[in-house]
Amino acid sequence: MRISNLLSAACAAAFLTGSLAVRAQDTPAQAAARAALMQKMTEMDAQQSQPTNSNPLASVVIPPSAGQEQAVQPAVVTPTIPPPVVPPPATPEVAPVVNPPPPANESYAGKTLGLKPIDAPPPPVSARKEAELQALLAKYMADQVTPDEYQKARAAILAEP
Repeated sequence: MRISNLLSAACAAAFLTGSLAVRAQDTPAQAAARAALMQKMTEMDAQQSQPTNSNPLASVVIPPSAGQEQAVQPAVVTPTIPPPVVPPPATPEVAPVVNPPPPANESYAGKTLGLKPIDAPPPPVSARKEAELQALLAKYMADQVTPDEYQKARAAILAEP
């Protein structure tokens, strides 16, 4: 089925006539309100365009020419960067202060609720296996064994009863 060119022309004409804004003249009250609003907006723009810092070179005012509003263009201002703060060197005779852990039953989370502290679970391996694993890890960190050898030896240690 073929659409007629007349139909598309009619749609275009309807669209154009609908998009034209028809507006009645303002009443005197509306005109006064619009003028007051424009004046207030101009005042607010003037307040915002005033420089906020005390640098007189922060903005350059260009005088308006015929039929143009006054324009304010910012001038190039180089920011001042404060020097970095360098802490004083530490004296060798002063040791850092380390707070000791609190006594076992003095204070812990949940004490005010009447809860007792949770004990840590026992390690999953025996002390002998833990020592062997630490020695193997030290060899690995010193590059005395390859990663494959480390993994095989670790698996063998953990597989022991």
